[in-house]
Amino acid sequence: MSGREEKTLDIRGGGQSVGIPAAGELDNHSFTPTGASDRRHWQAGYISRPGLDDRSSVFFAAVEMTRMPMVVTDPRLPDNPIVFVNGAFLDLTQYAEEQVIGRNCRILQGPETDPETIAEVRAGISEKRAVAVEILNYKADGTPFWNALFLGPIFDKDNNLVNFFASQMDITRRRVSEQAFRQAQKMESIGQLTAGLAHDFNNLLQVVTGNLELAKRKTAAYGDALLDTLIDNAKRAAERGGRLTQQLLTFARKQQLTPRNVSLNQLVLEFSDMLASTLGKHIDLRLDLKPGLPSCMLDAEHLEMALLNILINARDAMPHGGRATVATSILNLATGAPERHLSPGRYVTLCVHDEGVGMDADTMRRAAEPFFTTKGPGTGLGLAMVHGFVQQSNGRLEIESVVGKGSIIKMIFPLSAG
Repeated sequence: MSGREEKTLDIRGGGQSVGIPAAGELDNHSFTPTGASDRRHWQAGYISRPGLDDRSSVFFAAVEMTRMPMVVTDPRLPDNPIVFVNGAFLDLTQYAEEQVIGRNCRILQGPETDPETIAEVRAGISEKRAVAVEILNYKADGTPFWNALFLGPIFDKDNNLVNFFASQMDITRRRVSEQAFRQAQKMESIGQLTAGLAHDFNNLLQVVTGNLELAKRKTAAYGDALLDTLIDNAKRAAERGGRLTQQLLTFARKQQLTPRNVSLNQLVLEFSDMLASTLGKHIDLRLDLKPGLPSCMLDAEHLEMALLNILINARDAMPHGGRATVATSILNLATGAPERHLSPGRYVTLCVHDEGVGMDADTMRRAAEPFFTTKGPGTGLGLAMVHGFVQQSNGRLEIESVVGKGSIIKMIFPLSAG
């Protein structure tokens, strides 16, 4: 507690409604939609005329006109039902008024709503005190949104609890941007570490390979077939290790690329036999290529490797067979998409859609991290390599997935200049 003296303040001239300023402070003196250390907000309200019958005052008009969603509940009734919502609340949640009046606010909760946050809100209600949280809520159609919720009690002149008032704010865009920024920082740190390890490992492999070559020459005179076989096996293992370091460098965006004008459609067609062979006979490969697709500047060999890695994941996600679709398209962004880190302009997309097992939210968030795998013996470098290549090509990798319905992996690249 800050030690600030609590006192009743008259915030409506006739003394009909007063409030007590909250005494707490937020960490680091930071401002958020749920409060700030140097700004007064209310921990309780007091009214002399409870009830919602008289809606002719300017204050009701202001509440109806504001763009901030507002809710009033009645804890004196069973299950603390909603007794009032303003138009902004209905606009945000897409509910009709008759769908929410008389129901508890938990109708906004869903499968990903944090139980600890729910418990914090319930504790505030039980203890008749104010609560400020950021909570994942759901609209009427099931769309999730991040809600900056401030909930406070309202008492009558005899200090009896008569209502709870809740103001809300949709902060989804801010939360998504923060998460993307944290993920970018994490991937950058992992990339720097990975690049250093890959270079050191590659130097060690060169020493191993060089010594194996010398051993091969020294033993040639003996005609020892078994020894030759052992040396050849060791060389092949070193070569596999070398390819692994190249994947690590690609993820870290340290791989040397040779970009040239590439037609995604032509590349996919030329590569289609190998793609079909990779998928196997139980998975159908379908091509959906946009006619007249503009070219882009890419390293064709690394693009083929990226596409192959994505299709290997698609194959592994469909152990009982299915269909994998490789599609190209044009993406026009007139105003840009900051949340996607894309500037205004024209782009081409290369997309793989499978009908596999799909990924949950946590797996999807970590899918492009190096060494993260759900396949047991896998290296966890497939999508990490794809992510690094796309980033180094000034593009963007996007992943969509639904458990039980499949995944969509999309590579977005800018068009060639001119």
